[in-house]
Amino acid sequence: MRRHVHLAPMVLMLCLLLLGPHAQAGPQGLPNLPACKDLAFSTEEDFLSQGPTPPDGNPIISDGDLLGLNHAVCARNRELLASWQVQPDLGLDAVDVVIADAQRGLVAFSTELDDPAGRFKAGDLLTTNGAIIPNVTLLSRFQVGRDLGLDGLHFTGAPQQIVAFLDAAAKIRRDEWLANPGQLVTLLNRYEVDIWFSTEGTELQAAVTPILDGHVLSARLGAVVVNQADLLPVTAPAGIPNRGVDFGLDALAASRRGTLETIRFSTEILFRGTPGFTDGDVLKKGDGIETTNSALVAPFEPKARFLGLDALYINLDPAVNWDRYLPYILKHALRLAE
Repeated sequence: MRRHVHLAPMVLMLCLLLLGPHAQAGPQGLPNLPACKDLAFSTEEDFLSQGPTPPDGNPIISDGDLLGLNHAVCARNRELLASWQVQPDLGLDAVDVVIADAQRGLVAFSTELDDPAGRFKAGDLLTTNGAIIPNVTLLSRFQVGRDLGLDGLHFTGAPQQIVAFLDAAAKIRRDEWLANPGQLVTLLNRYEVDIWFSTEGTELQAAVTPILDGHVLSARLGAVVVNQADLLPVTAPAGIPNRGVDFGLDALAASRRGTLETIRFSTEILFRGTPGFTDGDVLKKGDGIETTNSALVAPFEPKARFLGLDALYINLDPAVNWDRYLPYILKHALRLAE
């Protein structure tokens, strides 16, 4: 009897193998991302929103979702990770919204957990166009040689140059970054952009300069942009070894021009002094609280008043009309206080 070979199933199986867990999907749209054009953040805790129902009908907000003003859910964690088709929620530890567009949106971020398929780690810089820049590559100019995690993230430079840099970065595989970490600085110089960031860990023996998790660092220069003592009010004992405490730097935002006075951030630990702050408040460089955590999350009407703050993006270049949003935020804050 003549044996018939059916090619279609074999071809299908081969395609599935090639598109297995290490494959990367094409770019995905982010239909709700425009709601985060002025401000975006994530919380440290999952919670149930008692406010208006999110567009997808799910009132459960995770610590991996990207949130915005006016109770906006700008992107679910799975949408941010769509390039890798990751199913579990991996959290959201750092964020920068580069383009807040529904079709061509571009978000840079890091996760709380490693990719289950091993394609990236929690400290790596990821983008929605599929780029993976390893944490050790970000730290290459500091000559650290190990992963310190990624807590705060902000790009400086002309927006179109940042996009061009990230398009170029998406063409480089993670193993290629690891094999040649120096190409990061080459690209940053070529496009005249920089990556400001903070780490989760410290490295006091770094070859270039000691690294504390409360410093703002420059990937391009391999230098401290702002140390913790200069970020917090003089009444806070911030800074090691002189003033006593490293409060950490959990979230970071600034202008694209890199103007130091525009820096907004949150800390890892609270301060009960005067003026005090929590580790979920948005702080202004050298000036203390700008927005409390309770006011930030109030539009979602959560049962808890404090949910922490992990990732933060604020559009600090044009004049954002905060008067437009303040009455809405205050209204919900007052409702929570009742």
